[in-house]
Amino acid sequence: MDASLEILIVEDHDNLREMLKSHLSQHGHLVRGAADAAGLDEQMARHSFDVVVLDLNLPDEDGLSIAKRLRGIYPQLYIIMMTARNASADRIAGYESGADVYITKPSSGEELVAAINSWRRRKTSAQAVEPKIQFHVQSRELVGTKRVSLGSAETIILQCLCLAPNLRIEYYRLIELLDLEVDAKGKATLEVHMARLRKKLLQVGCLKPAIKAIRKEGYQLVETVVII
Repeated sequence: MDASLEILIVEDHDNLREMLKSHLSQHGHLVRGAADAAGLDEQMARHSFDVVVLDLNLPDEDGLSIAKRLRGIYPQLYIIMMTARNASADRIAGYESGADVYITKPSSGEELVAAINSWRRRKTSAQAVEPKIQFHVQSRELVGTKRVSLGSAETIILQCLCLAPNLRIEYYRLIELLDLEVDAKGKATLEVHMARLRKKLLQVGCLKPAIKAIRKEGYQLVETVVII
C-alpha cells in the first residue's frame, strides 16, 4: 500500500512513543506524537489525522474519555487503543467508548501496522463505491449521504475553498470576504464558522475533517467536493 496516512501516537512513555513513531514512519506514514490529552488537542487543531493510537493511562485525561469525545467529533477517525489493561471488562469499555481496535501491551509494532493496513483496505474498498459530496451553491446545500443546509458564511467559505488554487486560501482573505475585522475577534469568528462547516461535511459523508488548518497561513480543502 503506497499512500501514506497521517497518524497520531498519544503515549506518555517517551521511549515507546518514539519507537512507534519511528516504526510507522518506516512504513511510509506521516506520524506525530503527543504525551497527553493537551498535546492531542493541540495536534488535532493543527492537523487532519486518519488514525489515532491512544494509550489509556494518560496523566491529564483517561483514554476512554478521550476516545468518546474524539468519536463524537470525528466519526470517521480510526481509533486504536494500545494499553496494558487486558481484562475483558477493559476491552468492552474500550470498544464502547469508541475504539475500533484494542491492542494490549506489550505488542510489536508489526501488530499495529497490520491493524492499520487492515482498516485501510476496508476504507479503500468503501471509497471505490462512495459518492462524491455535492455542493449546491444556489440552494446553499451539501448533498452526500444526506442533505444539509449551509449558512451564508459557510457557503462563502466553501465556495472560496473549492475555487482557490490548490484548494487553499489565506485566513485573512476569508475574514475580509466575510466582512469581519482582521483581528483576534475576527479570526475567532472565522474559526466558529469553520468548525460548523467541518461538522456538516462530516454529516454528509466525508471520511475525515475535510478542511485542514495551515498554521499561520489559512485553510485547505482536503476532500473532494463537487460544485453544482
